[in-house]
Amino acid sequence: MIHEIVVRYTINNFDSCSKKYTGKVNFKTCIIHYPLHDEEKERKLYRDHHIPNKCEYESAIQKLVLCLCEKYIQKPDEEIKGKIIEIYEANFDYYHREVSFKKVNFDSILINRKEIFNSKILVD
Repeated sequence: MIHEIVVRYTINNFDSCSKKYTGKVNFKTCIIHYPLHDEEKERKLYRDHHIPNKCEYESAIQKLVLCLCEKYIQKPDEEIKGKIIEIYEANFDYYHREVSFKKVNFDSILINRKEIFNSKILVD
């Protein structure tokens, strides 16, 4: 399950007294940091629209799996392959994938990885 990916929250102090919070997802040598927002304020885009932490987390998972695909292409590893498939088959709230009953060829996932795991596209 995706929850096996290590998620850590750290505090980074910048020049001012304000604190920035970040989360981290990683598997093997792939590490992705992502912003965490105050749950009450969250990141405001414009009136009545915001980016929740769960969306930031799911975006980080998409970036993580892209990294894992690159690592797998460089040097095939069954554990990385298993994690890629696990994330591909996972249900996300913000990044929906149409998973059919037909078994998907792993090579097809690798070839189409940039479209499948695009962290900048949200599907309604």
